[in-house]
Amino acid sequence: MASSILFAQIEKQVRDKSPGLFKNQRLFHSPPKPLFKGRKHNLDFVTNVPQDSIVSGSLFFKTNSMAYFREFKIKSSHGLFRFNYDPEIFPGTHLEYYFIMQTPSGIHASPIDDNGDLTPVNKLLIDPIQYYKQQARLNK
Repeated sequence: MASSILFAQIEKQVRDKSPGLFKNQRLFHSPPKPLFKGRKHNLDFVTNVPQDSIVSGSLFFKTNSMAYFREFKIKSSHGLFRFNYDPEIFPGTHLEYYFIMQTPSGIHASPIDDNGDLTPVNKLLIDPIQYYKQQARLNK
């Protein structure tokens, strides 16, 4: 039963005509949910490009208290690029970031929108106490 559901989801994605699905098929990212204030978070990007074909990987990152994006070179470990966000080093109430990976055949970026354009993630850091109070009210 579970395998047929998974197959149906994969088939739907394969048949999806959204250009964003195909233009960035080498680099994947799912933003962490939720992002809490005052807590460290991992920002992960995953690729299926072989390690020896990756020239470089860079995260461009800023908070609302920073005027410009800063570039952080990140090494891949078995296809995983990980940036550790620490609110003591980078204070702010919003995070904005995107990732670029260079290979000999081109440049790949994440996240991209349905038109294939780079669209940085913009996330609000939320108060964990307020978040769980709201979740408790919604679950009643």
